[in-house]
Amino acid sequence: MRSSNATFDTANALDYKSPVYLVHFDGEIIDYANRKVGQANHVVKLFVDKVTGLTQKVTPEEGKATIGDITITLLDMEYEITALLATDTYYFHRRKTTVKAGYMGMTEAQMLTILTGWVTDIKMTGDLAAWEFTITDPQKWLQRKIFRGAESATVTIQGNPINIVLAILTSTGEGTNGDYDYYSSSVGLGIDTDYINIAAIEAVRDDWYPGDSNYMKFSITKRESAKDWLQNEIFKVLNIYPIVDGDGRFNLKPVKPPIASRDMVQSLDEDTIIDLPTYDMNLAALINEVEVHYDHDGDDYATQIFYIDSTSLNNRGPGKKPLTIKSKGLHTSHAPASIADRASDICQKRKAKIFGRWSTPPIKIDCKAFFSRWLSDPGDQVPVTHKLLPDLETGVRGLTARRMEITNRPIDWINGVVTFNLLDTGFGKGRYTAISPRMTVVSGVSVTQFMVSSADGVKFEEGWVIDIYDAGMRVQAANLEITSIASLETADFEDTADVEFEDTADVEFAESTGYIITVGSTIGATPSVGWVATFSGYGNCVTAQQLYCFLYAAGHGMTAADLISP
Repeated sequence: MRSSNATFDTANALDYKSPVYLVHFDGEIIDYANRKVGQANHVVKLFVDKVTGLTQKVTPEEGKATIGDITITLLDMEYEITALLATDTYYFHRRKTTVKAGYMGMTEAQMLTILTGWVTDIKMTGDLAAWEFTITDPQKWLQRKIFRGAESATVTIQGNPINIVLAILTSTGEGTNGDYDYYSSSVGLGIDTDYINIAAIEAVRDDWYPGDSNYMKFSITKRESAKDWLQNEIFKVLNIYPIVDGDGRFNLKPVKPPIASRDMVQSLDEDTIIDLPTYDMNLAALINEVEVHYDHDGDDYATQIFYIDSTSLNNRGPGKKPLTIKSKGLHTSHAPASIADRASDICQKRKAKIFGRWSTPPIKIDCKAFFSRWLSDPGDQVPVTHKLLPDLETGVRGLTARRMEITNRPIDWINGVVTFNLLDTGFGKGRYTAISPRMTVVSGVSVTQFMVSSADGVKFEEGWVIDIYDAGMRVQAANLEITSIASLETADFEDTADVEFEDTADVEFAESTGYIITVGSTIGATPSVGWVATFSGYGNCVTAQQLYCFLYAAGHGMTAADLISP
């Protein structure tokens, strides 16, 4: 959902309102609108005749998103737009353009950005009275080729896959375009960091794919389309897809359960839905077979795994075709991914997510809503409530706060109607959080060891499965088995020459004080003071852990009061 402000929210909630659209071409001192704009940044002429478009369709299971665009029609009053085009050598082709929306009485600062992109098409209307400008979002740059020159010299890239994405997007070969500009110009796209939401993408990495947890290594021998390569080799494998945010910046969105206290969304119900929605059981979307290919040796994939959801297959038959994932970046043998079963674990988790959503086909709902809902973006998961929509699990009519993912959202800017294509997520049946013991790191030892207090150490047992979070509660490693819990007196320290205890003034190293926790897989980095370990998800925990209470909060949003943990 797009961020807004109090003034915009108040106007957007009114039953009667008059939209204002503003167009700014980069470098120009005159802007164009359909109505008067208060306290505008430039001189504004009322030449905007209409606004159409802004469609971006996402295909979550494939890691794909279409390139979005919007068309602005400007009246050629006294041939001013014709004269404007003539001032530019390329007649405004590829000119950066910003389109904003607001309501009558707003200042420009209170308006929201619809799209920031580039002019990719210009034509005149049929009556030759106006010009139509098509502005395309930053994904247009992804149509370029990357790994240029790989035919003559193999290109090798490796590391955290989200870092690889950022490096491909930004690299110029000069090292001047942000922190990830470290590939040669022939490998990357050199997109200015202003058009990429770096901080948000880093948060996706730190929360869901930290450190070396999804390490990849590629050896590339031919040039590739950036869009196709990223979608097939990284996005589809990781279960994420690209989006363009409200400020026109490239971003990534993981397919994950919504966290109500953090993920702001608009709801759809009988007060906001126009006419009757359509309901489709979407049986053609069935996926109960998955093929995963990895360990590419330069010629072919050495490892192929075929997964079947036998319950779904026996009761529903096969889907149209198996979902096929081919990754040249996932390997069993490349360090640090050579940790036993790392690649197969990634495949297992990906398979589980696919079957969890698609082995019972997700219902599909299409509806039209009032204009106020346009702040919802493709990829948002919105609660849908409607008394006439069937709930097949209970056998009655009426859906309540069913979590649906927006896969497409065309907007009729003239008539003030938003069309939604919605796909069931399976997340709407409740929210989960574990009431788990926790232990806080008082000192890091290595990538597999850390020290906690005596009070914390006795809460856990060997063989239990934990997740590790940094001080900002971002996931650093998941599903780690505790292989040893030992007092300082008996602990077997690993790489003791590298141990540097932090904040020693606050830690007493008596024989009975503190425990060294050892885990079976790398955390990705040596834990720092203040990092936290808690239970992993319910399905990953051993039987003894599952005896603890796992809170299931159905039908309402999580609040601070729900997050009960020692």
